[in-house]
Formats: sequence, structure tokens, C-alpha cells
Amino acid sequence: MGIPSQKTLQHLSALLRLGLGAEGSGVNFPQKLEPDEWTCIYSLAKQQSVLGIAFAGIEKLPKESRPPMQLLMRWATEVEAIRGMNALMNREAARLTRLFTDAGRRNAILKGQANARLYPDPTLRQSGDIDIWVEGGRESINQLLVEMGLVEKSDLAFGRFLHHAHLERTKDGIMAEVHYRPASGNPYKSRELQDFLNREILSAQMVPEGFYAPSIKFALVMQLSHLQQHFYSGGLGLRQYIDYYILLKNSTAEVRREVAQAIRGLGMLHACSAVMWVLQQVLGLERDMMLCAPCAWRGRRLLRLALVGGNFGKYRQKPRNVFVRWFRDRRQALSWLPFDPMNAIFKELKYWRHTLYLMPLRVKRRRIGL
Repeated sequence: MGIPSQKTLQHLSALLRLGLGAEGSGVNFPQKLEPDEWTCIYSLAKQQSVLGIAFAGIEKLPKESRPPMQLLMRWATEVEAIRGMNALMNREAARLTRLFTDAGRRNAILKGQANARLYPDPTLRQSGDIDIWVEGGRESINQLLVEMGLVEKSDLAFGRFLHHAHLERTKDGIMAEVHYRPASGNPYKSRELQDFLNREILSAQMVPEGFYAPSIKFALVMQLSHLQQHFYSGGLGLRQYIDYYILLKNSTAEVRREVAQAIRGLGMLHACSAVMWVLQQVLGLERDMMLCAPCAWRGRRLLRLALVGGNFGKYRQKPRNVFVRWFRDRRQALSWLPFDPMNAIFKELKYWRHTLYLMPLRVKRRRIGL
């Protein structure tokens, strides 16, 4: 996947702003685009998993400014599939909530469907999998999952460094992860992060969709940690940044002040400043809605990463040779040192710790990767 043209990004940015309800500056759209220009916009929206939000923007354009009919119909069909999947995801999230609540475990839906309900049209966010936090800690939750027949005991044997367990895909193709703790963090600030999140998640509230959703304060801290973990190791697409934009738009000034203070104390200021710049450039986030001052040179790296790799880096070209890929990934990890030295170092140490722990299993199964 190559980097899209600046013009294509500008057009998609305008559609996203329209789809999210923005008005005024930054949402001007050309009177007429050529069919191949619309094809480029569609491809970029698909790679970034934002087809639904972009389509909401298209619906606000005058008819003469919309895509050719064939592309418009194809786009509309995919949007209907997104709506249908969101309905399925909400039902599955509600089912898992009832399941663990009936087992006497406090729980909450993280990210995904909890974010979707805050969108202007909750049915248009493209869903991924379901992340649900369940109270009790790793050993207790693993035992519960086995007793409930949700996982095989053998599947949990090598999960010491994971902070979640994967459930079997449903007949509708939905994947779910049961989290032992709300989020993972780098070792030197992990205890403070867990204390903050474990305290805040207790205020999760039941929502009309039938599951418990955490507070905006919790989500802003937890999801920044999630963003930070992923852009070091593979990249994020615009969908995840839009999620963060939506959280900020649903926050109060007091919550933003408290979150900004927490982020500084948790060592996530560099990541936050980069994310704020991306949100400013792509979605027009106002300065008074930001958690800190935006940093252009850090933000440009995140935006380039998103444009090259798409959603979770899925479109990034990977060398076929596993050893070439490994050397490239290690070089990529070191390249984050100027961005945020402390977090880059601990991210790499975490990788080696996990790798060495799994080495006996790799030797046993004669596999380089697991």
C-alpha cells in the first residue's frame, strides 16, 4: 500500500468531518470530482476502516457532488453490512455481559462497541472484535472460562504475558477477548496505570445497548495507552484516531483537565501530543478540546504510519522471508527512540521477555512464530 496523495487525504478528511457532524471551515468539498478521484477516496476509506463515517459525509453533499452511481451503490451496500454487523456486535456484547454478570463477575465493554454508541450514528462505526474486562485477575478468570466451556485449558498454558484470553469465534464471525486487566502498560508506570484504571472502571454504567460502558475519563486514559502500544508495534488506522476524537467530543472540560494530569503522571505525554496533532490535521479538533499541545514532528510520523499501513497496519507490505521481517521489525522498534525514549526501550524489553519465555514452545513445535 502506497501513501495516498495529499488531495485524496484532504477529500476523505472533509467527508469524515461532515460525517461526524462538523460544520464551517475545513469541510468544504469540491463541486465535482472525477470518477478515478472517487475511487481513490473509497480505497483509502476502506483501508482505514472508515467507510461508514465517510458515507455519512457523502449523504450531506449535493447530488451533483456525489460519487458515480455504480460506486455509490457499492459503497451503500457495504454500509448496510456495517450497520448489520454493529447490531450483531451489540447483541453479542450484551450476551457476554449477562453471562459474566450471572457468574457474579463485574465486567465492562472496552473500546469498540462502547465507543460506537457515542458516535452521531452508532451504526456506522466499523467494528472489529469485542473486548470485555472481567473482574478477578488472570488465574481466577482462566478457571472461570474453562468451567464455563468458553476456552480449552491447553489454550491458556502459554498466556503468562498476555492480558486477555481469546474466545472461539461465533457463528456470525465475531471474535471476543476477555481481559484480565483493562489495559497493558510499560513496566515503569504499569502499577500507576493499573491503579488508575481499576479505580475508574468501577464506575462503569449499564447502557441501553445492554452492556456496561466505562466512563469517558477511563476511556481516554485506557485508549491512549492502547494507541501507544499499537503504533510502536504495527501502526493504527484512522478508525482508532476517530474513536479518540469522539471520546474528546463527549468529554467535559473538567474531565479533560483530570485526564491531562493523569497522562503526564503516567508518562504518555509524547504519545498524547502526537495524537492531538493527528486529530487536529485530519478531523479539525479544536485546541480547547485537546489534552496537551500538539506536536507536529511526532504527529507526522503517526499519520504517515496510518496512511502506509491502514487499519492496524494490515496493508503494510511485509517481507516474505521471516528473518528479513524480524530484522526490519527490530530496526523499526529502535527508530522510535527519538519519539519517546523511555517507552520505546520498555516496549523492546517487553518483546524480548515475551520472546524468550516462548522459546521452549517454539522449539517443541519447531516453529519460529506462534
